[in-house]
Amino acid sequence: MTELPSKQLESFIKFAEDCQENYSIFYSCVGDEDKRLQDLLHALEFTDNKYDMHNEALKLWMSRRERRVKKDAALLNREIAEYFQEGNGKKFLNELRQLLGRQRKAEQYLEGHREYRKRMPESDRRENSEI
Repeated sequence: MTELPSKQLESFIKFAEDCQENYSIFYSCVGDEDKRLQDLLHALEFTDNKYDMHNEALKLWMSRRERRVKKDAALLNREIAEYFQEGNGKKFLNELRQLLGRQRKAEQYLEGHREYRKRMPESDRRENSEI
């Protein structure tokens, strides 16, 4: 049996939400590395020992590499995240969530126990057939 439409719709919504979350996390990490940069530059400025200076420079190098990884990850998610965070994209995502709810309700009905309830009682049908 193929996957239910609600599962596919749910996967797409989760994808959009994950892109937003990942962008936010990685963007924040880039900001943290920018703050660390200032700390490392000040440490270099006030270091007199060449061995300590080497260690601080190594930390600076590692921080810049880490920042690059986080920035690339943020950029990877940016376009999708920004689309769904504002304007028509945000409205569209909310409409998809509502659609998901309606779709799940329809699927529950189709997969659930269904029975027919007679509209006319048996006694009324016999009386009408005698006429």
